[in-house]
This record gives sequence, structure tokens and C-alpha cells, in this order.
Amino acid sequence: MPYLQSIDVRYGEDPSSEPSAGIKTVDGSSADINAGFGGDFVWLIPTYGSAATAASSIRIIIQGDADSAYYDLAKGAGGDYRYLRLERDGGAKISEVKLLRRGDGVDFAAVQALGFQGVSGDINEGRGGDFLYLVWKY
Repeated sequence: MPYLQSIDVRYGEDPSSEPSAGIKTVDGSSADINAGFGGDFVWLIPTYGSAATAASSIRIIIQGDADSAYYDLAKGAGGDYRYLRLERDGGAKISEVKLLRRGDGVDFAAVQALGFQGVSGDINEGRGGDFLYLVWKY
């Protein structure tokens, strides 16, 4: 079984730039991280491989200062910088990842009811609009 190795951030100028291999949403809504906020179109592209170097969780980092070590998930939208970081803590390995976009926040029980065992923080925290999470299966 392949496991999540990395997530690349891809930018585009219009919806037709969406990569076919990008992370999809649970319900078929927009996979553009910046949907509703202006700025660049932003998509996430997963890479899968062996368990030896696989990710076990995904952390969202939101801060006021730019960090050149990461790609901004809110590029061109203004406000805080939003980054993702894969954690490799030796626990269970991520085998599938999707985006979950909702009008209201979700708790872990709601994520489990959708068949997922992990959830990131809200990518859109503090900027209004939809709640947006990465959810995953082990």
C-alpha cells in the first residue's frame, strides 16, 4: 500500500490550471485553497511511496511572517501566511488524504463519520469563509 510522502503546492492563474492529480474534496466542492478569497488559485498535489518515510499527520501553520522554507497556501490573498507541514512521528502512516470544506467547523466525530482517522487544523482560520481541513486515512 502506498503512503503519503509529500504534498506539493501548485499555483495557477485560472481554474483551468487545476492539476488532475491534485487532492480532491470529500464532496466534490472546489479544491482551490484560496476559493472565495482572491489571490492565486492554490492546489495541493500528493506524492505517495513507501512506509519508511511516510507522513503520520499534517499540521497547518498560520503566522504573520513569511517563511521561505514553505509555500504559502494563501498566496496573493493578503493577510496571514498559511503553510502545511507533514509530521513523521513514527505513528500510523497516512494512506489517503482529501480536503474537507464546510460552512461550519467540524469536530473529530464528524470526521470519523466520513471514514477518516485524522484531521488538520482549519486552513482558513481567522480569514472567514468556509472552514477547510485536510482529512486522512491510515
